[in-house]
Amino acid sequence: MKRLMILFAGTLSMAACTSQPEKTTESSDTTVNVNTDVKVTEEPMVETLCFQKLAGTANQDTTSLKLTLDGDNVTGDFGHYPKEKDRRVGRINATRDGDLIKGTWVYMQEGTNDTLQVEFKLSGDKLVQKNYTIDPKTGREVFSDASVFNIEFDKVDCKN
Repeated sequence: MKRLMILFAGTLSMAACTSQPEKTTESSDTTVNVNTDVKVTEEPMVETLCFQKLAGTANQDTTSLKLTLDGDNVTGDFGHYPKEKDRRVGRINATRDGDLIKGTWVYMQEGTNDTLQVEFKLSGDKLVQKNYTIDPKTGREVFSDASVFNIEFDKVDCKN
């Protein structure tokens, strides 16, 4: 009888060691549920996009943008390079809401730092900028009720 008890205890121990854990364990008093859900958090994808607009009678004037989209934050380089005229070169800091980008362009022109509000809309392989009007009191470029998205930039390969 003693041998039979030892054999039974050994078999029971081996069975306990090799069994797979169950999701639900029940005893006479308690039921325990084990949650095996795994929550995956996606990080926003950082994307760099480049755009260019050529203008003038011989496409001699270039405006270029290199934008880095990191979730709702947008930063980048924005430069307007007209041939034989003063250029504007600077940085954009903006936010993105869907396809709409709104922010501030901090640039230098003729050795002077200045700022200008900017608005862009992503539209397929194009970036469209909202145009400005001149404030007659200040002489500065501003958005008005008549401002529309009509300055188109073509998507181009980014150069390092």
